[in-house]
Amino acid sequence: MDKTFPQWRGKSIPPDNIYLPNPAEIISIRRHTSIEWSFLLDYKVKEEPGRFVMVSLPYVGEAPVSISGFEARGIELTIRNVGQVTSRIFKLNPGDIIYVRGPYGNSFPLEKFKDEHLLVIVGGSALAAVKPVIEHYIYKQSSLLKRLDVLAGFKSPKHVLFRQELESWKKSHMSNKCIDIEITVDGDEDYAWLGSIGFVVSFIKNVKGIGKDTRAILIGPPLMMKNSVRELLACEVKEENIWLSFERHMKCGVGKCGHCRIRDKYVCIDGPVFSYTEAKELID
Repeated sequence: MDKTFPQWRGKSIPPDNIYLPNPAEIISIRRHTSIEWSFLLDYKVKEEPGRFVMVSLPYVGEAPVSISGFEARGIELTIRNVGQVTSRIFKLNPGDIIYVRGPYGNSFPLEKFKDEHLLVIVGGSALAAVKPVIEHYIYKQSSLLKRLDVLAGFKSPKHVLFRQELESWKKSHMSNKCIDIEITVDGDEDYAWLGSIGFVVSFIKNVKGIGKDTRAILIGPPLMMKNSVRELLACEVKEENIWLSFERHMKCGVGKCGHCRIRDKYVCIDGPVFSYTEAKELID
């Protein structure tokens, strides 16, 4: 199979051109819901949780996607089927080729979390963007944190992503008392959910040890982030110890088109990760 981008077919893609995508083979596909799938790609990058790549199909278009996993074989991208590009990607199979450029943007400041209490608050499909941080500390560097708390909220049980990973994280919680995983749903029409029910924001005040020494990562819908910040501040978490990731739609990924600009910030190059001291003027 010819893996070169059409305009460069028969030639090598210039390695210093940040605008040109590279071919990546789909190794495997995992279906979480009808519109949210994870694609493992043969595309190797440095492990820097929080960054994103641009994925494309020739003559179709391009879309930004956060990296949801780093493996020896490549990267995992969890894609939501919500547009022309993603709908075409969902028709592909393992062995097919898609095109990737990046990664772009900054990453979560893991060095600032060392020996601290880290609280991760996430809403819905945004869990994909912060999953590498959670797994970094659960499986690789748990000794670097004083404590890890994860609050993940979903609309309903059928919207829960990464069920296999969540079960694994909960097992880590059972064996490590410094790790706590709380999965919530906004509501359950079938009354089959055995976990917590309610908006994820309402559980923040119940986090063990939350306070001035807590570091928090926050990612999700704008209203959820805004309300969560308010609750964190009420719990005496310092502004400079709160980090947010903005999933605003991007076009170029390199700060040229201005599509992701919020006031004087470009999400694709200044972010997508911001401290709250930077981001408080950016929250809609």
